[in-house]
Amino acid sequence: MAGFGMEKKSESFRSGARALLLFFVAIALMATITSDQAIGSGDSTVWIIPGQGIFFDYSTMGSMERSMYIRQQVANAAMFIPVAISYRFAYPRTSGIVAISVGCALSIAIEFMQWLMKAGRVVDIDDVIVNTCGTVLGVLLYTLANYLVSPQLKSRVRRRSQTRQP
Repeated sequence: MAGFGMEKKSESFRSGARALLLFFVAIALMATITSDQAIGSGDSTVWIIPGQGIFFDYSTMGSMERSMYIRQQVANAAMFIPVAISYRFAYPRTSGIVAISVGCALSIAIEFMQWLMKAGRVVDIDDVIVNTCGTVLGVLLYTLANYLVSPQLKSRVRRRSQTRQP
């Protein structure tokens, strides 16, 4: 009987995490897909060279422009942190690599939708890189929190590594 109650609480928690995941994905989509221009009215600029928008000479920019650009990159990464954390809570049996792959795939899908819409958005491979870095950070934060909160995690990790050795 006690086990059944724990399973029910666990499933309820995962359901809440899945609802949060949908919420965070919806926010990411609204922030990246919505545009002031009508669909089809703009061009479809594509920046495909990795790092072109991240590693360049900032000295040509004014301080306000540089500050805005850095805030945009930080916001792109930060937007995917809660997506990764809620994904890991919603699907705890999946690995961090799967969560990172899902975050990367979501980012690629967003860039693809921006390209299809032709509504003045720039399709940028650097956005995929920065968003994926945010996903990695979210997975690392989840793993760290899980490690610090769960005293049994150390023994589970030890048991897994011992059973995997030939």
